[in-house]
Amino acid sequence: MAATLLSGTALSVGLAGAEQSGRDGVEATLDGSITPDRLPRRHAAPVFITLSGSIQSSVGSPPPRLSRIELAFGAPGGLSTKGLPVCPRRLLRNATQRQALDRCRSALIGHGTILTEVPLARSRPLLAHAAVLAFNGEARGHPAVWVHAYATAPPVSFVLPFYLHRLRAGGFGVVMRAPVYRALGRWPRLRFFRVTLGRRYRADGVLRSYLNARCPLPPRFHSLSLPLARIRYEFAPSPTVSIPILRACRAVD
Repeated sequence: MAATLLSGTALSVGLAGAEQSGRDGVEATLDGSITPDRLPRRHAAPVFITLSGSIQSSVGSPPPRLSRIELAFGAPGGLSTKGLPVCPRRLLRNATQRQALDRCRSALIGHGTILTEVPLARSRPLLAHAAVLAFNGEARGHPAVWVHAYATAPPVSFVLPFYLHRLRAGGFGVVMRAPVYRALGRWPRLRFFRVTLGRRYRADGVLRSYLNARCPLPPRFHSLSLPLARIRYEFAPSPTVSIPILRACRAVD
């Protein structure tokens, strides 16, 4: 499975009910949900995934620069891009949100918001709330997700590329990795995100879904907590903070 991005709040406010982890002066959170939350046992059904996370300092100074973010997805099922249009990444560079939609609407797979901070002064960091759109992409023949962020005040436009890799072992099936530092540059710091990924579309006369999942429980069981997602924040020069989340899987047949 996979996910979309993002939504902003004040830096001092955490995510109620979210899983938390901290290390070396950095505190991070992750929360998530899957819709619908009742799924078939034997075959995969279309789903949407929402994830939100935050990064804060526990020592009063700005957290170190985030160099890479990794999202892994569980809930047995899969990710399908068969017949889904692909958006060339170059069409999103320096684009407004309207321009991005005009150029790549057919490849849209998610939306959300993101909050970034530029620590020009410790007492008064410059905050940018950006609207986010996620598009189906391709890199060297493999699926990718282009996360386009756009803010009007201050004016900000950038593309955060997530490269998808399928995992053959463990409780997660797909991982998305993004080189945050190369996309954001030296100064902006990621502080909060909220993303929703999912898309139903028709290709070759067949109704398909970008994300699919099932609830593989034995017949006598109707609900069980399973891995939904895991996030890994890699900071430069350190630390690395990893947070997994479990969510209830409810079987309908």
